[in-house]
Amino acid sequence: MKPAVLFGKDTVKKVGYIDEYIFACEIRGGDHIRYSKPRRPKYHLVIIIIEGHLDMIINGEQIRFNKHSYVNLPTWADIYEIKYGPDFHAMVTATDRSVIEDIFRNRNPFPPDFRFNIDHSLGGEITDLKDLKTLRKDITDIIDALSEKKHRFAEEICYAYFYILLTDMANMMWNRFGEGSPSHHSEMKRSDGILKEFGELVTRHIMEEPSLDFYAEQLCISKKYLSLIVKERTRVTAGRILAVMRTEVASRLLRDPELTIQQIASRLSFADQSSFGKFFKKHTGVSPMRYRQTLRKTLLTLRPGELGSKRDS
Repeated sequence: MKPAVLFGKDTVKKVGYIDEYIFACEIRGGDHIRYSKPRRPKYHLVIIIIEGHLDMIINGEQIRFNKHSYVNLPTWADIYEIKYGPDFHAMVTATDRSVIEDIFRNRNPFPPDFRFNIDHSLGGEITDLKDLKTLRKDITDIIDALSEKKHRFAEEICYAYFYILLTDMANMMWNRFGEGSPSHHSEMKRSDGILKEFGELVTRHIMEEPSLDFYAEQLCISKKYLSLIVKERTRVTAGRILAVMRTEVASRLLRDPELTIQQIASRLSFADQSSFGKFFKKHTGVSPMRYRQTLRKTLLTLRPGELGSKRDS
């Protein structure tokens, strides 16, 4: 896992990583990186922009992220180009998707809409400078932990710091868009409230309801309006979000050897096994059967400490 491969060797400072598990680095200075073909991150990336701006072409669309914002790059994001402003300064960390899955599955104080944002939003503003300072420190702690090469529990420490980073991000979003306080409701934009409810609905109903029409009806708004809000707030189309979520659920079900592919297709409301197979291959590049055959089950279920011992064996 070499961060310079994605971000450019001249701008990456203070780098540390545990191969195939986690990395963190500081980026300073301008650069312009174009890829000969779209680069899809192998690991889930979080970028905290302290100064300057960042222009990226993601999924074929140019997006600018300004200072005091965070960039969230899930593993389904196709990156075509990265351009840093001359005074760019950011903290970056990334981890294997299995770590995030484990955090949400087993240590889950987070509201459902936070999981939705981490999985599907490409970023947002950091409106409180205190939050910016906190998130910067979180990633600095990861970098420092990664420098302790001889620490016997380096993976566990980095796991803990990444968990703290997610917790602080959840707290930041809660303070801005939370519930239970009149000030939250008065300050929350209507579009933010709709996105929050959309995320909660999709989390509950994605297995049986793949159509955007259902969610628009539940929210009492038009499909077109819902599509506009989702694209505005996440910078991703609603259709892409639904497809990614169905693919993730399908992948999770395929890990269960007791379920047949036909049963999984039925649970996900596909007309037949063939339709499910075409859908899954379109979004993952492999058929459901091939996915099962090549699945690295240990990586998806092991704790951080076990990952290291497994690789050493």
